[in-house]
Amino acid sequence: MKDFVVLDGTSPSEFEETYGEDVLRHAIFEEPLSKVRRRKTVTVPATASIADVIQAMNDAHVGCALVVRLRKLVGIFTERDVLRKVALGAMDLRKTAVEAVMTPDPDTLPSSASIAFALRTMSVEGYRHIPLVDSEGAPVGVVAVRDIVGWLARLFPESVLNLPPEPGYPKTVDGG
Repeated sequence: MKDFVVLDGTSPSEFEETYGEDVLRHAIFEEPLSKVRRRKTVTVPATASIADVIQAMNDAHVGCALVVRLRKLVGIFTERDVLRKVALGAMDLRKTAVEAVMTPDPDTLPSSASIAFALRTMSVEGYRHIPLVDSEGAPVGVVAVRDIVGWLARLFPESVLNLPPEPGYPKTVDGG
């Protein structure tokens, strides 16, 4: 029994050593979404064809497009819309307008909203993307779950970047 060690769990984690709970809490609850690096935003007119919108999303490597009419956000078209509405439908993708299959009047946030509020909204509602709009309803960007994950990873650059290259526990002494 002398060789057994019981860990009490009171040692600080690698995250607590560099960033105390107060710093992390402050960052999530106080930092606005404008501080999160975001990918390109694809904005398309409501009359654009589904095929053209999917091509624009693929070209920009993004999972959604914001649909506008007279510079105001009227909908969002996401990968989920492609799977749930387009893939099963018998429609001509070159002739059908994206407004026929978009999610109309999506929930939005201002760029000044906290990261915590965006996380709560995404978690509760099941969103992967939330459009960001200005005070007049014009789109200014999109925040995606992967953008927030990237922001969190940048809070702990050494800890994240020094992880082994393969998922899981290190398989050799050199990986630890």
